[in-house]
Amino acid sequence: MSSLDIKKGTLIHHQSKGLCRFVRWKAFNVMVFETVAGRDEVKLPEHKFCEMHALRQIRLIEQDADGNPIEIREFGPDECWTDSNDPEQVKLTPEGRKALARQFYTKKWDEEGNGSLGDRGLQKLIDRWRPVVRQLQYETDEIEKRTGHPWRVKVARLRHFINDCGRPGARPLEAFRSNSGKNSPRRLPNEVENEITKVIDYFYGARTRDYKDAYSELRKAIQSLNKSRLRERQLKYPQPEVLRRRIDRALTFDNWARKTTRSEAWRKIHGHREHISAARPLELAIIDTTPLDVHVLDSRLLLPLGRPYLTVCLDVYSRMILGFFVTFEPPGLYSVLATMKRVNRHKHYVRKLYPQIKRPWDGWGCPTEIVVDRDWAHQSPSFQHSMANLGTEVHYAPADTPQYKAICERLFRTINQGLIHKLAGAVRYNVYVMRQVGLDPARDALITLEDLNELLHEFIENYSYDTHDGIGAVPARIWQEGLAIQRRRWIKDVAVLDHVLGPVHTATISGNGIKFRNMRWHDETVTSLLLNDLVRFEKKRSQDPRTFGQSRARIIVKWNPGDASAISVWNRGGEPNPYWVTMPNADPEFLQGLSFWHHDRIREFAKAKDLEFSTEEQRWDAYNRLRNHWETLAGQMPMHETRQARRGLGLMLGQFDDTTVNELPEITLDDIRDAEVEASTAGLNKVEPEGIPDQVAAELLDRDNEPNKGRTPGKATIAKGQSTKRRKKAEKAQAEHEAYVKAMRGEPTGDPKARGTLIRDEDSDEDGWGAPVAAPPIAPDEQTDDTSADDEGW
Repeated sequence: MSSLDIKKGTLIHHQSKGLCRFVRWKAFNVMVFETVAGRDEVKLPEHKFCEMHALRQIRLIEQDADGNPIEIREFGPDECWTDSNDPEQVKLTPEGRKALARQFYTKKWDEEGNGSLGDRGLQKLIDRWRPVVRQLQYETDEIEKRTGHPWRVKVARLRHFINDCGRPGARPLEAFRSNSGKNSPRRLPNEVENEITKVIDYFYGARTRDYKDAYSELRKAIQSLNKSRLRERQLKYPQPEVLRRRIDRALTFDNWARKTTRSEAWRKIHGHREHISAARPLELAIIDTTPLDVHVLDSRLLLPLGRPYLTVCLDVYSRMILGFFVTFEPPGLYSVLATMKRVNRHKHYVRKLYPQIKRPWDGWGCPTEIVVDRDWAHQSPSFQHSMANLGTEVHYAPADTPQYKAICERLFRTINQGLIHKLAGAVRYNVYVMRQVGLDPARDALITLEDLNELLHEFIENYSYDTHDGIGAVPARIWQEGLAIQRRRWIKDVAVLDHVLGPVHTATISGNGIKFRNMRWHDETVTSLLLNDLVRFEKKRSQDPRTFGQSRARIIVKWNPGDASAISVWNRGGEPNPYWVTMPNADPEFLQGLSFWHHDRIREFAKAKDLEFSTEEQRWDAYNRLRNHWETLAGQMPMHETRQARRGLGLMLGQFDDTTVNELPEITLDDIRDAEVEASTAGLNKVEPEGIPDQVAAELLDRDNEPNKGRTPGKATIAKGQSTKRRKKAEKAQAEHEAYVKAMRGEPTGDPKARGTLIRDEDSDEDGWGAPVAAPPIAPDEQTDDTSADDEGW
């Protein structure tokens, strides 16, 4: 029994037989076809038909309601189902045979050379070659429905083909196809067509004009034309859909560039350029920043801090996230440098801070090249100098081309859709829509910065160990396999990150230290070391001429914008090689954990409030007043100073990757002690030398710890059993206690609660009377917390 759904008269195209029509089924699932051209019978078993169909040697031809083939591809890829380069395929259709006949007569006229274009000359040419054309089956005796007689090439049409269809030596078959019925007739008056052309130009003339504006302009123009026309000759308004289609068909690069910009037109019309790629891990990384669609709270005061910025570094080869940084500052140098610090450091803190994250985050190392935005801060000498010290080359993405960093842009979209938009306080829609539906993310913000960092770490775990559609593999696996071939690049000393990654400035050092950014940096030992190594490089006229005069030297300093407690000084005279030296702040306790930005704000606040700012006590007083001021402002939104207040509170939250919580205990050689004990049969002699406890073997523990045999009991059964054990244990302890009291009191009545006097015979030599009765090993429950038992004589 056949499984194919095919009906009588269905057209197929056979690779060797041409166009065939299905006739009937025969026994043993044999399919019988008939060729359309020669009426020859073609038999195919069903399995052979299916096999040829799978090999693209047979294809089904669509038919219209009358059973005629729908010429889907006449000569173009969307017009004909035949191959214009194969005449045998082309002549299978009536239009194809007509085109071949026209081409044949025209080429013969070209071959004869200087042929006549008159009626008599062309008619002779047709009569001379018509038998050949009929033999080739280009002209047949098939009756056309429209004319009632067979189709033939006419003299007038041949003259048109010779003049307008190509040139001698270049007569493509597509030039001879008939356009009858291919073009829709013009249905609108010429006046309306002219106005539509003007309206299309009007639409593409400005960005803000939409379809509705264009249609309104068209109606206005037609209304103006109708004022000078008779009532019976009034122009009708076309439908809006007609204008919309005309506008869409006029979409070109130049028109869209006029409406928007050339950059947007290039992105819309131009083909996509291949995105950047890498051949190994850490060869190329992308650093980009985006605002997160969520409002964040201060974890200590629960005050709104606003929308943070997320800076991410992504490895291009494996799509592994190498580091991220959340800040409330706009994108700048500080966020990129802070991210690079985390990129170059091992992620050991994840296991300490977030024990629920079981899978490791191994994305770290020193990238060979990085791609950043063409921001003015990224092009500064400080940033380039910092990256050069790390051995990382900086590349800049083209301006206004986010598709150049499509990999990172897609990551931001994944973060927003998979995490941020699901949080309370998320900005899911534009401001207008959220105002209409009564959503206020700042009021509904329930996520703290610590919780946001934790959720981002959990997201990175899922992202790293889930299949990535862009590479078709798991990023963590691609990362590990790549590192097995190309070893990880890493910096020699992590501590050097504080020296290397930071803005570069020049300053002067003297015996009193360094004056930089309205602060003094001084340590007697470090200052003496630097002066001893650097003064010899200075010009003589720049020094004090007195023999006891204080020396001075020009220095290069690097500073971390997020830490004002210390700066780094380049000791170019260091031996054997130059090196960075850490110079602490003269007031490190006050500035511990504060940034340069905080110090500037505290100083400005003290100056505005006429507060003293010279002593440590005065600086602490200004700091506390400013913080109280920020807390007040942050709770009174909206205000002009609120953004600055939120930034100040946000930067005070610290860095999560420098924490020491959940540190695992480290065992050193000093913690190991040796002990000796005499041998025994079981090897379990109790000994605790120097406070080292001896643990009992697992098989000798209380039998209550053994697992139950058979089916695992339920929670209720386990609880009932434990309650019964506790009750029996208490009853046993109570009975032992009563026996002990009875033995000590010696009451002959047997009542343990009766009072009596214990009778002892100290001189008795009989066994059992001279030795005291031992106390039970387990004391009663009522006496476990009685601390006065020894005082009462028991």
